[in-house]
Amino acid sequence: MNIKTFIATLGIASLIGFQSCRDDFDYDPISSELRYSKDTVSVDTVYNFSKSETYLLKIYNPENDDRVIPKIYLTRGDKSYFNINVDGKAGTTFENVPIRKKDSLFIFVEVNAKEAPLNPLYDDEINFETTNSSKKIKLLSWIEKAKIHPKDATISTANWNVNEAQVIDGNLTVTNDLTIDKGSKIYFKKGATLTIGNNAKFTVNGALNEEVKFRSARHDNKYDSIPDQWNKIELLPNSTSKINYAKIIGADTGLHVNNSKLNISNTKIVNNQSYGILATNATIIGYNLVMNNSNLATLAIEYGGSYEFYHSTFANYFNFSTAVGPAYSLFLSNENNDKNVSALTKATFGNCIFYNERTPNAILLDKKDGAAFNYLFDTNIIHNADTSTLNVTTAPNFLASITLDPMFENTNYYANKLSLKNESPAKGKGKLDFAQQFPFDYNGQPRGTTPTIGAFQ
Repeated sequence: MNIKTFIATLGIASLIGFQSCRDDFDYDPISSELRYSKDTVSVDTVYNFSKSETYLLKIYNPENDDRVIPKIYLTRGDKSYFNINVDGKAGTTFENVPIRKKDSLFIFVEVNAKEAPLNPLYDDEINFETTNSSKKIKLLSWIEKAKIHPKDATISTANWNVNEAQVIDGNLTVTNDLTIDKGSKIYFKKGATLTIGNNAKFTVNGALNEEVKFRSARHDNKYDSIPDQWNKIELLPNSTSKINYAKIIGADTGLHVNNSKLNISNTKIVNNQSYGILATNATIIGYNLVMNNSNLATLAIEYGGSYEFYHSTFANYFNFSTAVGPAYSLFLSNENNDKNVSALTKATFGNCIFYNERTPNAILLDKKDGAAFNYLFDTNIIHNADTSTLNVTTAPNFLASITLDPMFENTNYYANKLSLKNESPAKGKGKLDFAQQFPFDYNGQPRGTTPTIGAFQ
């Protein structure tokens, strides 16, 4: 039963059983202190001109007799963005509300936002008056100014900034040029996709502590931890993208780089259902990437292409209820789903970490005959328990591999702290040549002459 049906049913029952909110009951006004399920009702972030989910507040009558609550009302009255439903009846002011002995009363709370206020923290109060006292229950919500893109919309050129969030419903296609400024927020409804079209340009100009955030349109904190809340960002053939300081969280596939070019740096891609990055015959240069938790692979490369990744952390501790895939850190192939092959002209990984839990080896090399398969792993930490399949300490094109646990701080979904403990075997073991090309870590700390393997010094 959904919440609206439940409210309607409750309203009918109240009318039959109590004739709710009338002023002709024989019950005496309550004199004891009412008890409340909470002192504050915090409503999820709401966009301008949209409604929130419904939240529940319970009121308890501690007395041994049926009573009425003399008055319940909102401080802001009819002008409030908050709506309340008391025992099945909507309104802003209620008098002589019956409440049975040793029983509870349900109040449903939601926000129906209008124009976003200058101060996005919006509050009101539910006031309860009894014969002997009064009580205020605080109502809080964050009303965010946002542009809501309709389903299957198309834009040519746009510059998104921190002053207005973007909400994507369905598929939004960019045909020419999209630039996103630091601190911007892009929210996706269930199943939504941002598509950078053929030959289009995509630029994400985030900064440390002002990352551009791509995530679910649902704002409860838990939705930063749950995968598959939206579909993906897809970079179509011949598009050109540059991403710096972004957070991509909770999609099916964080980035699908499809026969296109991408420069990506200082970016976290975590808690995505299938892939963090899926690259199909793409050209990618990346460094200071922090990736974790994907059911199939954190980084999947198929149908060849050209790739360089340095000082990046490819972890995979995916253990969600939908965990049925291999959860590789890296899947590397020169074949596509149609069994066609294309040359893997370059796949270079330097000073990177590849570590997972579900499979014995974090890396799967899927080489098919008929096309080139060129790769080089130079000075990396690699989970490699099954040496009969691949031995990264002796195999060609694997140089200075370390197979010890990197000792991350906290790999859980809600944390994704992939910085390293002081005793980590990655500390000071990076190759200096790579560190000199990328002298600062994700946090802007200099790597110096004793660089640490991975994204964090």
